[in-house]
Formats: sequence, structure tokens, C-alpha cells
Amino acid sequence: MTGNPLKAKDEQPFVIDPIADTGAAKWSYFSLTFSLFYFFHIIAKYEQYTNTQLISVFVIYICFIALFFQAIRSTGKAVLKPIIAIVILSAVGAAINPGTNALFGYAAFFSGYYFLRKYAVLLLILNLAAQISSALILDLLSPYYLGPSLACSFSLFVYGIFSQKEYIHSCLQQKKNQQIEQLAAIAERERIARDMHDLLGHSLSSLALKSELAEKLANKQHFEAATKEISEVANLARQTLSEVRLAVTGLKLQGLSASLQKLTNELKNMKFDTQCYIDASNLPPMVESTLIILSKEWITNILRHSNGNSVSIAISANANNVKLNIGDNGKTTKIKPGNGIDGMRSRVAELGGSLDINYDDGVKLAVVIPLLATMKINTETKDTISI
Repeated sequence: MTGNPLKAKDEQPFVIDPIADTGAAKWSYFSLTFSLFYFFHIIAKYEQYTNTQLISVFVIYICFIALFFQAIRSTGKAVLKPIIAIVILSAVGAAINPGTNALFGYAAFFSGYYFLRKYAVLLLILNLAAQISSALILDLLSPYYLGPSLACSFSLFVYGIFSQKEYIHSCLQQKKNQQIEQLAAIAERERIARDMHDLLGHSLSSLALKSELAEKLANKQHFEAATKEISEVANLARQTLSEVRLAVTGLKLQGLSASLQKLTNELKNMKFDTQCYIDASNLPPMVESTLIILSKEWITNILRHSNGNSVSIAISANANNVKLNIGDNGKTTKIKPGNGIDGMRSRVAELGGSLDINYDDGVKLAVVIPLLATMKINTETKDTISI
């Protein structure tokens, strides 16, 4: 539908925008088949009609068709004219063909569909008054004239009201779906930005450290060791490119154990005495992915800023939660949170967990993620996607 019924209600005090979408148009065209009841009286008593009357009958029907299409294509207050014209045409046309009582129902439907309730009822009353007046004036006060006419008008009026409600509900649902799509797109962009920061931050820091080490080794003419470091820089650069591609698609190539083993080796290569302990298996993918990102980000901070020489990494899980603890013996009094730590807190908060940083006896990161809450988040996410 091209119009917005909610907006139209604000701009037009008593009318909503009419049908204009393909589905509604098909239904409207099909409904014209019921207007063929207009010709039943002529077929039944054909011999009573003169040629002039027959021509008039067809002219009236053509005028009705024109008004019908004008009604379904009009917007705002303009739709009032064809509705009233159909009522007048049906009432006056009854003087030639009583079968025009089949056309009153179309005006009743448009009234119920296009207008707010109180104005729609006023139009229905006008419609019924025209039917009764034509019956009295033209001596058609008969159940065969008023019965079908009144019954059809009432039923189509009610159908028009329900069709209006369905249309408004459809517009609201469409708007809601658009908002959901926009929010999903924003969330995906934020996820990609966060993953890019976490992955690239760690990798680029390692590249910088290894490049500086290779330069120092070269200056000391330790060319074999420098060549080895340069080779590792090349490998790390290729791996970083692969991780960027995986981050964009939301995939993770390595599991938790392999990722932590790689981080442990990097720490050892940078002369950190490193211990790693993992007692967790079959973690939800969202939790495992978060633990990998958190570990990479925090170890990147250690490689950049720590003045210590010992690091411990421990992950343990039970039926209720999973814990990540990373500590080093570096001395510091305070860490100023940047994008990296803010991103870590955001990831943990999304899973209903907690993140604490302690400065006693070195710097220690403690993360707790509840597994039951995470399972609930996963279920809700699947339900949302399936809708």
C-alpha cells in the first residue's frame, strides 16, 4: 500500500489512505464479479425492457465501474466523492433496473474501509437512507429489493471495517520488521567493528613487536635470528588477513584450546614465563568465541604494557558458569579503560556476566559468564531469527 494509514489519520481527520498494493487490487477486481447480480433482473424480465432502457442500464453499469476504480485509486478526502456517487447512482438507477440494489454494498464496503468509525457509520446511514428512499419513491418496498440490498450493505460494511484493521496491522508489522532489520544491521556493524579491533589490535601489536625485534637483531648482525623473526612477521600478517575475513563473516577458525595455546606460545616467545590451565569443554559457541576474544585482547595488553615476566591463564567451567582468569606480575596502580576494555565489558555484559580487574600483587583479570543465561540468550536469538 502506498499510503500510511497512521500518518493519514493525523493529516486527514476522518479518512485513511485507500488500497493501492497489488494484493488488494486483485481482490478489488475480483469483487466486481458480484456486481453481475445487477443484470439478473434484466435477464429474468428482458422482454419488459425497451432498447433505450437497455442502453441506459449498460451506461449506468459503466458509470459504476468508473466510480469503482476511482474509489480504489483515490486518496484522502477525494475518496468521498465516488462513494457518494455510487450511492446516488444506485438509488436513481433503480428507476430503470431494480438490480442496482447490488451496487449499494460496494459503497458500504468503501465507507467501512476508508473512514474512521463514526464517519463510516454516518456514510452507512446515508447509504441505507438512500436505499429506503428509492424503495418508497419507486414503489420497490419489497423484500426482494430491500432484503438483499440491506443485508449486503451491512455485511460488506463490517467486512470493510475488519479489512481496515488488517491493513493498519500490516502497516505496523511492516514498520516493526523494518526497525528490527535496522537494529540487526547496526548490531552486526558493531560486532564487526569490535571483532576487527580485538583481532587486529592483538595481531598488529605482535607484528610491531616482532618487527622491532628483527630490527634489533639485524643491527647486532644476528641475521639468522632476524630472518626467523621476519618470517614469523610474514606468517602472522597472512594469518591476520585470514582472521579479518573470518571476523567479517562471523566465523571462528580455531577452538578455545588451540587459540589459547597459540597465545601461550606468543607469550613464551616474548620471554614471559607462561602457564595455561583449561578445564572446560562443550561450551556454547557464543561463550567460546567470547572467551577467545577476551583472551586475545587482554594478552595484547600484557604484551604492550606489562613490565612483568610471568603470566597465568586459567579457564574453568561447571554446570552454572565459566570463569576466565588471566594474571601477570607486572606492577601498576591503575589502568585507564580504552576501546579494548570497553569492548570486553560489552561482550561480557551481553552474556549476563561480570568482568573485574584487580591490581593487588600484579594485574589480574577475572571474568564470570553464567551458562544458563547464555543458553537463554541463544534460544531467544534463534526465535528472533526464525520470525
